Amino acid sequence: MIRLIATLLMLVVLLMGTNAMAKPAPEFELDDLEGDSYSLDDLVDEHEVVLIDFWEVGCIPCNKLLVYLNEYYDELKDDGLGMYIISRDTSLTESGVEPFFKTNKYPWKVLRDGDQEVSKDYGVKASPATFLIVDGEIVYQHYGYSNGQEKEIYEAIKGALAGEDLGDLEED
Repeated sequence: MIRLIATLLMLVVLLMGTNAMAKPAPEFELDDLEGDSYSLDDLVDEHEVVLIDFWEVGCIPCNKLLVYLNEYYDELKDDGLGMYIISRDTSLTESGVEPFFKTNKYPWKVLRDGDQEVSKDYGVKASPATFLIVDGEIVYQHYGYSNGQEKEIYEAIKGALAGEDLGDLEED
């Protein structure tokens, strides 16, 4: 009986904790398209939930996902969602980044990671890669995009804004 009670107490303690899958988000400082500098700390201080999407201008799945992210941002920005694009474009393609965002009138800050050091710190090997960060912790990550996956990302955003544990949704 004592063993059962100890097991139940241990289970309760584990379930009461924060997201067991959460891990510290690597700190960074990147410039946006206008040359202003942003750090992860700045973003986390400003928003309840920060979505970072690693993106490249010629990436078709990246650009399909942006359409959905734009809808989610419009719906949830007043609820505490901050959204930032980290462009992985190198010197070969970076000239297309600013015209792309101006043409599509996307509202987010685009941060430049041309040397892809921040991408490496986050384990990003290909785009898109989407991360949700709460209080400096990565609570959800998703690599790639194919039709239908936007629903999972939306649910993760809503869950993060509601303070839910997203461990079951997290992809490795």
